[in-house]
Amino acid sequence: MAMQEITTTDTALKAIIIGGGIGGLTCARACLDAGIEVELYEKRDLDSMLSGPGGIFIQRNAMRIYEQLWEGRILQHLYERGGKILKGGFFSDKGTLLYLNSPEFVKAEDLGVCLLRPELQHILYNALPEGTVRTNAAFADFCQTPDGIQVLFADGREAWGDVLIGADGLYSKVRSRLEGKEQSEPPIYSGMCCWRGWFYKKDLPLDERYTWAELWGCGNRFGYFDVGGGRFAFYGFSNTAAGGNDEAVGGAKKALQALFSSYADPIPAIIETLDEQSIYRDDIFDREPKGMQWGRGRVTLIGDAAHPVQPNLGQGGCMAIEDCFELVKYLIVGQETGEDISARLRQFEQSRSQRVEKVFTVSRQVGKLGQTDSPIGCFLRNWIYRLTPTWLGDLQFKWLFDYDAKSPVYRIRNYA
Repeated sequence: MAMQEITTTDTALKAIIIGGGIGGLTCARACLDAGIEVELYEKRDLDSMLSGPGGIFIQRNAMRIYEQLWEGRILQHLYERGGKILKGGFFSDKGTLLYLNSPEFVKAEDLGVCLLRPELQHILYNALPEGTVRTNAAFADFCQTPDGIQVLFADGREAWGDVLIGADGLYSKVRSRLEGKEQSEPPIYSGMCCWRGWFYKKDLPLDERYTWAELWGCGNRFGYFDVGGGRFAFYGFSNTAAGGNDEAVGGAKKALQALFSSYADPIPAIIETLDEQSIYRDDIFDREPKGMQWGRGRVTLIGDAAHPVQPNLGQGGCMAIEDCFELVKYLIVGQETGEDISARLRQFEQSRSQRVEKVFTVSRQVGKLGQTDSPIGCFLRNWIYRLTPTWLGDLQFKWLFDYDAKSPVYRIRNYA
């Protein structure tokens, strides 16, 4: 799709972004491409901001966005650093193939790219001009005026802009202040926790035919995927009460061994190679979507700050990436038509509401299916998946992976 070129002017918008995760960094690059001045503030120090546990899927719907940003250079770096999503599938805990997927089934060269989270963070950070990101800056509050928005920080700093974008995650402070609270209502616990990390492939008995695999047991599941450079990321889910830890069983590695020792190869071998200090455990939460509007005035939210979902579809980061594209599109088109900023932001939220609500709902449904803990339920689940033709599964999720923003990405003539 052709891009429309515009040049910056004295009346160019200025966006203040709170949060230096995937959504915030991507949004900053999209703003710059559109000629929008941007400042991004992150409460953590730079090293912490550029870190993160485990790996992440960047699937086809999000890859189309990165193809259009920064003259395609982000996409190029993703392929250079990550592992392509090629053939893979779902298996029973005994290793029986339940469902196979492959790019050839959807007439594609790949299904996206997987990377370690720190590597994705570095790619996105390095796509921004020096000085765009200001770290050690904890957001405190905002004050709207007819002409702009004042953003206040815990250390006394202030920033002024035309729009405030909250990209500060599940426990978003921007969301809390939009609600007039110091802290939003707690998110909803999913009933499961997740262990994440990565390992070197080396001499592990991984099936060379697959770049990803997920094995399903009863009340737990374990997956792994290629993140490039001879490395694989892993994740393990288990039904458990919130707030737990692994101290009683001697640490995260022993907890994983206790849960997954009966799984088929290569799962026990993978766990055996793990370094205790590299395993990250957290509980999984989401929030009910807010409907057609989640911002107010010159303030909006993107990604987990607006619509956190369970990770069962690998779409949390992808939804944030889509948000960035759509938000910038509405900001620029509205600037050309003369609509006020508040109206543009509400149009953006309305345009996203049905899609993110569907992703939220389906993510929950897939989680319940994968985490089924009754023997009969597990048997029926596996039996149904074995009988489901691949074309039917692909058709069922066509709405998700074939999503393509239909308006052009605007860009300035000279990239920073």
